[in-house]
Amino acid sequence: MIQTLPLESLEQNADNVYEAIIMVSRRARQINELQKQVMDKATEAMNNSETFDDEGVNHEVVDHQYLKLPKPTSIALQEFLQSKLTCEYID
Repeated sequence: MIQTLPLESLEQNADNVYEAIIMVSRRARQINELQKQVMDKATEAMNNSETFDDEGVNHEVVDHQYLKLPKPTSIALQEFLQSKLTCEYID
């Protein structure tokens, strides 16, 4: 179910809304990359396995498993709201 999120909740963990959005989006990209690596390893294992023949490998199964993973933006937003993300500025 979709819930609206008040902007004030974003400003509690960041200096302003824009910084909060950048923090969440960067974390979502990191999570997305991790999920892609997991899926690549799963497909590679299926392709290298001797128990599967080329015709018997069903790539739709792997795609379906990927669709079951939680959305990176949702995970990143939860982490942000739980104050698990911090912003560090490099000088």
